[in-house]
Amino acid sequence: MIDEILLRRYLDGELDARTTQLVEEAIAQDPALRERVAALRAVEQRYGALEQETFPEAARQTLIERLRHEQVTPRYDLVREDDINQLRALQSAEWPIWSLYLDLSPERRQQEPVRLRFKALAREAEARFGLAGRPRAVREAFAEDRARIEQWLELMPELEGRGLAILCSSELGLWRVFRLPVPVSDRLEVGDRPYLRPLLTLLDEFERYLVVLIDAGTARLVEVFMGEIEDVTALIGNVPRATGDWLEKTLHRHDEYLRRHARAVLDVVEVVWREQAFDWLVIGGTEEARGALRQELSKELVERLAGELDLSPQVELTHILEEVIAIERAHEREVEAQRVEELITTALKGGAAVLGLDHTLLALAGERVRLLVVAEGFHHPGWECSYCHALGADTRSECPLCGAAVRAATDVVEIAMERTLDQRGKIEVLRSAARERLTQHGSIGALLRYALPPAEPEHQA
Repeated sequence: MIDEILLRRYLDGELDARTTQLVEEAIAQDPALRERVAALRAVEQRYGALEQETFPEAARQTLIERLRHEQVTPRYDLVREDDINQLRALQSAEWPIWSLYLDLSPERRQQEPVRLRFKALAREAEARFGLAGRPRAVREAFAEDRARIEQWLELMPELEGRGLAILCSSELGLWRVFRLPVPVSDRLEVGDRPYLRPLLTLLDEFERYLVVLIDAGTARLVEVFMGEIEDVTALIGNVPRATGDWLEKTLHRHDEYLRRHARAVLDVVEVVWREQAFDWLVIGGTEEARGALRQELSKELVERLAGELDLSPQVELTHILEEVIAIERAHEREVEAQRVEELITTALKGGAAVLGLDHTLLALAGERVRLLVVAEGFHHPGWECSYCHALGADTRSECPLCGAAVRAATDVVEIAMERTLDQRGKIEVLRSAARERLTQHGSIGALLRYALPPAEPEHQA
């Protein structure tokens, strides 16, 4: 399986001789691959041409940024709700769906090679799946998927990232790879639907932070996500002055200059915020410039402000990352504590909230869940109705709501998490001390879009 990452490494001359030969053989046999190689080489030629052309610097930078945005493959794959929703929709009563998760941290790689771990996981999955008793076509599909994953792992000897997720089903046309900057536990599930809980947990755990650092003349926008950091924009300099008079910056109009500078920076911030869907904002810089920026924040950005930093826009990215991660951890603990207290208080008062697995699943059946809150590591078997898709945590063969047959679920909590996203709700997985607080009330609950009216008392004749 020759994917975009491997193809780029081939063009850059980064592969060993054996892998290079395998890739060249695949290119020779596949017209689509040959066409893609030609397109990538054309892009390189366009970059080279840019160095020789003489046109305005601003236009040149805009073109380069556009080319990079369109062509460069990022080191890691962001897990988004749209990805989860697309995978959530995949189910098959006939063909196997593979969900492979591998820990790629350096210490785990040293303990046991990736391909050996996959082979062991595949043998265990084969036994659980009951492959020997399946129809011949299913056995062949199972073998094809196993070979495809094994070949991909073999062709990618230097896997990037600290975690890997592969979702595969050849018969359903499914092949998704997520290179993750954080470790995930080794696990392989083969069944009638993708196993998504590790990705769901990552989606909740790592929210996107936009960091804005500002001083009297420049600003810098940085993104922090999944423990990684990168610049969103280059430094913004030469902010236009109202009069062009240098006295404006040095004497009585200094405050006005800072205000306009902050406003110009926020014009960029607000566009980036909308287009890239950040979750939280962190501001930093010199005290005066940061104060001006804070005063100009919109109500929306004030509500999403997670913290402030006393850092210059020129500081190293690694230093910024350390400071933001500290803010992120403290902010996450605070948010978890607030949400758990809101959940418990609202539920005990009879408001728009529920506690416990049974009540939560019932709220999901009514599509009332706004925020699902679950303690990390909480699992529970249950069932899902094949007709009305209701969920339950007990053992039964028929749905109590519609009477249709139900299918057993290894972990009904995972399905509840998927269903929440499917209904455009949010998920909060608790890892801090708030987790123990919710454990006292069933380890799961939900804030609802609306509360049901209290039942009217029955009148006796």
